[in-house]
Amino acid sequence: GCMLNGKLYPFGLIERTEDCYRCSCSQTQIQCCSLFGTPVSYDEEKCKIIVNKKRCDYDVVEKDDPSKVCSFQTRV
Repeated sequence: GCMLNGKLYPFGLIERTEDCYRCSCSQTQIQCCSLFGTPVSYDEEKCKIIVNKKRCDYDVVEKDDPSKVCSFQTRV
């Protein structure tokens, strides 16, 4: 298998890791890509990005009140 962030995964396609990546594991390498895009074009002084591992997505929330969602334009 392949070791990724301290966890052993089996050879083959890994649909979703604990850290929200899709990976391909072979005897010689592991290749991964993120399952979500990073939000851009938001108010960086007022807001922050936090990872939501349950949904494999980012939330953009106010720094002073994380219960309030900030708007953003797109993901990359």
